[in-house]
Amino acid sequence: MTARHQLRLGRRLGRDRTPIDATPAPPVGETLQLARERKGVDLYRAERETKIRLHYLAALEDGDWDELPAPVYTKGFLRNYAIYLGLEPDEILDRWRDEMEQQSTATRVAVAPPPMPLAEPGGRRFTLSPGMIVAGLVVIVIVAFIVYIGVQFLRFVDVTDVALTYPTNVYSQIDASEITLQGTAGRGAVIRITAPDGQIYSTTADQNGAWNRDVPLARGQNNFTVIATDPVTQRDSKPLQLTIIVPLPSASPGASSTEAPPPPIQMTLFTPTSGSSTTNPQVTVSGQTTGTRITIASTYEGAPTVTPPPSGLPVRSATPSAAPSGSPLASPTVPAGPADDVTVPSGSFSEQLTFPIGRWRITITSYATGLAPVAQDVEIEVQEPPVVVHTLSILVAGQRGASLKVDADGAVVPGLDGISVSDQQTFTATAAREFCVRTDNAGVISLTLDSTPLGLLGTKGAAGSWIIKPGQTPQPASSPC
Repeated sequence: MTARHQLRLGRRLGRDRTPIDATPAPPVGETLQLARERKGVDLYRAERETKIRLHYLAALEDGDWDELPAPVYTKGFLRNYAIYLGLEPDEILDRWRDEMEQQSTATRVAVAPPPMPLAEPGGRRFTLSPGMIVAGLVVIVIVAFIVYIGVQFLRFVDVTDVALTYPTNVYSQIDASEITLQGTAGRGAVIRITAPDGQIYSTTADQNGAWNRDVPLARGQNNFTVIATDPVTQRDSKPLQLTIIVPLPSASPGASSTEAPPPPIQMTLFTPTSGSSTTNPQVTVSGQTTGTRITIASTYEGAPTVTPPPSGLPVRSATPSAAPSGSPLASPTVPAGPADDVTVPSGSFSEQLTFPIGRWRITITSYATGLAPVAQDVEIEVQEPPVVVHTLSILVAGQRGASLKVDADGAVVPGLDGISVSDQQTFTATAAREFCVRTDNAGVISLTLDSTPLGLLGTKGAAGSWIIKPGQTPQPASSPC
């Protein structure tokens, strides 16, 4: 029982002189519920008669003050509901205030944690948490990735040098016509051996990096260059220079040599003929040789000789699309392979090269192992293709006259610049690409192109412009001539 209750009861006791009941009063919500049940009504009826929502009435009886609106509204609900149930409204409000005050000042009893056992002196126990495990895994992954990147970088930067195991010296003397070179390099590396005559012999290193390759030898000094190419990075190793001396045959004084020297290289060139001129940029270089390999090189000598154009046409420039006059150009592309390295297995060769317009010097060189190379120069001239001139014949066939204008390759034909023509008049014009004919009566204009009749240009009275091209029928022009 609260102090306010005791004061109120004291006033009553002073008047009534009844003994004080020490039993604590029930909560406000329980008091309201008991009063409603004594009255014999349910919440639905109470809602209708008090105009207080059922949700708020249930919260008042349950003591669930958090479900009620602001305190000013809650006071009104309590006062009206107490009056409806026949209770003292002021007493109910006082008890509600006390309960709210007790609820706001109530403190939770603190539970003291159990005492921790004393740790043994001299050390701390290490506890491995899940967060530490995850952090450790992340660190391991990052370190492994950094190591992988470093290994790949070192692999890219480092190129295994090619080494020689036979012959053991890079400068050796061997009396043989062939030798098997042996060595080591990176695993799977491509080994390229360049012979004295420029021929390239290749092989591949095995899983252990070992490689070998048979190469021919000639009498005298044989210089070889060995390079290893990494299969992943495609980087070349430092070139290894190898020299093998094959002794020349010795002869006693006054005695004849038992071995005759090999004959020199012979080469005969079939095409092209030196000093020839052509309008076809495809030039075939063919011939025969006793060598095993030829190289074809070309040098630009200047612009071609200007060919006089056909009568009635302007002179066309013969400036080539290549470099300026006198500057060397790279060898033209050979469809079958590099122009500077052609193998001749059968003794004959035939290579087709593409030359821009100009004057060219072609150098064909034949090689063979142990023999001096033989070279031959040929000068040719590639000119622009000739201009084909087309002739357009015009006949006026009709009693009614017409106007006539003719353009040849975009230029007005002199004397046919819009003149009036009559029956049976004839005219001729020449052009390389096209004609344009304009008239106001296409039905009287009959055309013949290069001896091929084209018929009347159109119907009588039809006016307009028509384009005439070789191999095509006249077509209406998009704009007047």
